[in-house]
Amino acid sequence: MRQLRSFVQIVELGSITAAAERLQIAQPALSRQVQALEDELGVRLLSRHGRGVIATEEGQTLADRARKVLEDVELMVQDITARDHRLRGTITLGLPPTVAEVLATPLVADTLRLYPEVKLRITTGFSGHVQDWLQRGTIDIGLTYQGAKVPLVRVQPLLMERLFLIQPPGSPQAPISLREALAATTILPSPDHGLRKLIDQAALQNGVPLNIALEIDILPTLLAFVERGAGSTVLPLVSVFPLVQAGRLVARPIEEPALGRMLVIWTSLNRQPSRLMRPFTEMLNNTVRDLVTSGEWPGTTL
Repeated sequence: MRQLRSFVQIVELGSITAAAERLQIAQPALSRQVQALEDELGVRLLSRHGRGVIATEEGQTLADRARKVLEDVELMVQDITARDHRLRGTITLGLPPTVAEVLATPLVADTLRLYPEVKLRITTGFSGHVQDWLQRGTIDIGLTYQGAKVPLVRVQPLLMERLFLIQPPGSPQAPISLREALAATTILPSPDHGLRKLIDQAALQNGVPLNIALEIDILPTLLAFVERGAGSTVLPLVSVFPLVQAGRLVARPIEEPALGRMLVIWTSLNRQPSRLMRPFTEMLNNTVRDLVTSGEWPGTTL
C-alpha cells in the first residue's frame, strides 16, 4: 500500500524528487520502491526525461487503479473508526491562487480547531487545472470560477465576486461604466486565462474593441506595470486590497452593468463521498461566510 501511495504521488507530480519531498522520504529509497514495483510487475512504469518522469501506458493504468484502491482503503478505515464519531482522514482541496491567498489560512485554522484529526492538503492552480485534478481524482474538492460545464461533477455556488477596474495612483475613484472600463488601455492575462475569457466575452457582447498594451500572467508583475502607469487591469478587489489601502493603486467599481464571476465548489459524481465530505464542505461554507460578512473578503456577496 505504501508503494502504491508513493507511485501515485510520483505520477501526479511528474518528479521523483518532488514526490520524495512531499512524502518526506529519501529520494534513493523512493527510487528503490519504483524499481521494486517494476520488478514485481515485469513492466516499465516510468520514463525519465530532462524535467522529471512521465508514466508509461502501464504506469498510468497502475496509477489510475491505485487511486481507486487507496480511496476504498481510506473509506474502509473511516467506516471502521466511525464508532467514536471523530472525523479522521485526509481531504485534498484545490484552489485558484487568488482564492488561496484569502481562504487558505482561515480554513486551515478552522480545520485544526474543529477537526484536529483531519489532515487538510491544499494545492493551487488555475481553474482549468483544478477541474482536471478533480476529474483525475487528485483532489477531493475544487473551488473554481464558474465557466464551461464539466461532466460528472456536482457544482455548488459559493459566492459572487465583483470585478473592478484597477488603475494607477491618482486616478479617479468614482465607479466606471463597463463600456468605459473595456475601452481603457489595459494590461491583461493571456487569452487562455479564465478572467481574460470573461473580459473578452464582455467586450464582444458590448461591441467594444479591447486596447491591450501588455499580456502578463504573473500577478505581481502585472500590478507593478499598472502602478507605473502602463495601463489599467480588471481584477477582484481582494487581489489588490492591500495596495489600494496603501494608496499604490485605485480600484473603481465597474457598473452599468456590473461585471462579476461566480466562485463554485466542485465535487466528483464518480467517487463515493467519504464521511469527511459533508462536514468539511459545511465548514468551508461557514469559513467563506465569515470572511465575506466581516469584510475580510472584500468585493464579494453570498
